[in-house]
Amino acid sequence: MVSATVVKATSATGLVVLLALAPGCAGGDEPPAQGVAELGTGEWQFEPLADGQEVELAHGAQGGWHVWTSVRTLGLEPEGVQLEVTTTVIDDPSSATTSRGRIALAELEDGRCEFIGWPAVLREPACAIGHSLRIRGVVTDARGTVATAERLVRPRWNSDEACAGRP
Repeated sequence: MVSATVVKATSATGLVVLLALAPGCAGGDEPPAQGVAELGTGEWQFEPLADGQEVELAHGAQGGWHVWTSVRTLGLEPEGVQLEVTTTVIDDPSSATTSRGRIALAELEDGRCEFIGWPAVLREPACAIGHSLRIRGVVTDARGTVATAERLVRPRWNSDEACAGRP
């Protein structure tokens, strides 16, 4: 078992990353380092999400429905990042839909990073209306640092088109 400590220092020659390895306690694998994530919404800019907040379902170009999802992180490297977003209607665990992909986080002046405009897809959007929807985001950087966030939101239709074909 190995425990790792990461120390970053900046100098005129650039960023120096030191990795010090020391023996750890026996008894299993070391969990991945933890970062911090904040889940939001927004197609063009980050908008914080609160539990219980209404979110509009957006009609995708391929005919599906999604909620625009954005994420802010702290403690993750901005390059080589994997984003995984899962939506689940709380009353229906079989409704879980997961999408994942590689992204590049944009660095902010305050040290955080963000990604804006991920379409969190809903398999059966009509079934989500009137129910709580869990949106869970897991962000993993190239070093293996993981940040997780989730929100319970209330999806709503904002279009007659959304209801077309519904019973």
